[in-house]
Amino acid sequence: MHLLPYLLILVTAVTSCATRPLQLSDFKELDISKGLEKGVELSLDMEDTTNIVMLQICMQINNRQTINGNQSIPVIIETLSPDSVRYKESIELPLNINNNMANYALTGGIRNYQWPYRKNIRNHTPGCWVFTISPQGASGEGTIYKEIIGVGISCKKEELD
Repeated sequence: MHLLPYLLILVTAVTSCATRPLQLSDFKELDISKGLEKGVELSLDMEDTTNIVMLQICMQINNRQTINGNQSIPVIIETLSPDSVRYKESIELPLNINNNMANYALTGGIRNYQWPYRKNIRNHTPGCWVFTISPQGASGEGTIYKEIIGVGISCKKEELD
């Protein structure tokens, strides 16, 4: 009885399971007592160089009085490409939204937002992209940042009409 063919099949099966699946979204839960007090690092495996994709930012926010009166959440997004090029920008994520600006749901006292960040992207640099989302300005007691309990980013293939 020859064991070599069975051994090769077993080794192939084990090594194919050991490869990590591509990470097309990343989400981090934050310390509920601190919120978004410093930058949160998120990473995406953007290997696709053929399709047009969209990046979305998502947040979970406590539904408390502190967020009332805020029109938006100003954040800084720093991006590190696979070839070590850094980008940095400040953006405002709107809280008073309509369906064109974001997806929104209120579940169990938590506001869940998902905003389009970048549309119509054709990635020319495949690999792991790292995004750091940080508060812009003060992140102290009583601010909107204290109510943020989760931050994420996702990459989705765009549906062409």
